[in-house]
Amino acid sequence: MPTIDEVRAQINNLPHKYIFYTKKEINYLPEIMVEGEVIRALVSGFSEKRTVLAVCTNRRILIIDKGMFFGLRQSQIALDRVQAIDGNYTILFGSIRIWDGAASVNLNTVLAKNIDPFIKEVRQAVDDFKRLSFQEVVSRAQPTQQPQADIASQIERLAQLKEAGHLTDEEFQAQKYKILNS
Repeated sequence: MPTIDEVRAQINNLPHKYIFYTKKEINYLPEIMVEGEVIRALVSGFSEKRTVLAVCTNRRILIIDKGMFFGLRQSQIALDRVQAIDGNYTILFGSIRIWDGAASVNLNTVLAKNIDPFIKEVRQAVDDFKRLSFQEVVSRAQPTQQPQADIASQIERLAQLKEAGHLTDEEFQAQKYKILNS
C-alpha cells in the first residue's frame, strides 16, 4: 500500500492532471490502493452533482467522492471490464463517459484540455492490462511436455539398449510408455 507521499509523488509526475477541489479524495487514495498499484491518470469533475476524483491505475478506474464533511462514495471498474470510454467538450469544459458493459459513469465539468489525455491513458492502461493478462494465461498454458526430437532420441536410445541385451522387451515397452505419456 503506497503512502500519501508516494501518491503525491505519482500525481506530481503526471503530465496532465485536473484535481480541482479533490484534496480529501487524494488523501484517501493510500487507504484503497494496493501494493504495486500505480496511478496512470486522474481528473476531477462532477458526477450526480457531486465533485469526484476519477483515478486510472494500472489495475482499475476508481471514482471517489469523500463528501463535503463526512461520508464516502467509491466505485471502481476493473480495467478488463472497461468496454468503452469517450468524451466531448466545448471551449473550456466537457465530459467523460466510461462504460463497463452493464452501466456507465459520467463525469461532467471536466477541464477540456485534460479530457483527451485522460481518455488516451485509460485506453492504454486497458490495452496494457489485457496484454499482461493474455501473456500470463499463455505462460501458464505452455506445455510441459518434452520436444518431439527429445522423445524420439530417448526411444532410440532405449531401442539400442534393448538390442544390446540390457533391456527385455517388456522393460523396453514400459520405458517407452513412460516417455510417451510424460
